[in-house]
Amino acid sequence: MISRYRLVVNGSGHAFLREFGCSCARCRERKHTANTSVSIVGGDPRSGRLTWHALVDVGLGVNTSLCNYFNPDEARVDQLLLSHWHPDHTLEINRLGETARRTAFRRGEKFTKIPTWCRNGTARWLQKNHSYEWYRHLLPHNTNEASHPGSILDPVPLETTGLKITPVAVSHVTADIDPANFKDRLYCSAFFVVEAAGKKAVLLWDADGSNDWILAPDTPEQEDAVALISEADYLFIDCFNWNTEEVRGFNTGHLSFSTVRKYAAAISPRQTLLVHISGHEDGKGNPGWGWTDEQWTVEAQKAWDASKLPGSVRVPSIGEEFPLF
Repeated sequence: MISRYRLVVNGSGHAFLREFGCSCARCRERKHTANTSVSIVGGDPRSGRLTWHALVDVGLGVNTSLCNYFNPDEARVDQLLLSHWHPDHTLEINRLGETARRTAFRRGEKFTKIPTWCRNGTARWLQKNHSYEWYRHLLPHNTNEASHPGSILDPVPLETTGLKITPVAVSHVTADIDPANFKDRLYCSAFFVVEAAGKKAVLLWDADGSNDWILAPDTPEQEDAVALISEADYLFIDCFNWNTEEVRGFNTGHLSFSTVRKYAAAISPRQTLLVHISGHEDGKGNPGWGWTDEQWTVEAQKAWDASKLPGSVRVPSIGEEFPLF
């Protein structure tokens, strides 16, 4: 029986990672980067051997992170959770599926499709954009709902014990689009609350600044959602820019560090981990623009301390582990 779980960071980068033609310090760095993703892994407490693995989002570079982290003999994916359908969260579905299929072949095992959780809107987009992978590699669990932001969704079905993963509907304006008519709103996005052995992690990325229910819930369901995400041991949160949430009059669909601070004040996490990091939209010469992860950590902690916000704040590293036991 699995009794120990941990989170492993696969990536914390924004949609475009390094951009050619950009001379900022962030784009000049030459190191492995990956779109935002986390693995939830379980291991035998005696041997430490990996016994279960749920992957949350599979954007660019994520499979390389998995190759770098997992012992080849233990590599596995038991569940795929998708926050939404955008390419930086789904680009490597094919690579993941084909890797799993080829690994099964090498081990003399039968390949089984990867159980995949996503909201109904995301399922419709995946069938449109990833039809091959949808039918060849994935075993979808489609929620068949379009609940409003702040709604607690049914827990993710898991074939493991001692762990609970609860999705919460969230507004992410650039993804909440009906694939049948781009002008129509369809709520497609969710974040995840992961609970095990009395510890809690909130994976709240790709949200926009209009999620006012976090600051001022106005229905009993929203109050329950705020209670669910409050006082987390780890809050992984979208931090696209330092101040900017609109560019040329259009919502970026992401949170700025200014909004992150407001949310942290409302829900009191013990550790805040900044992901989906960029800063490009803040503009050259402004705070955030071109900052490396190390710069983000230093400046964010200064502002955190000045505002007397709870706990600590920083950018996590790829491969970093966070225990849930």
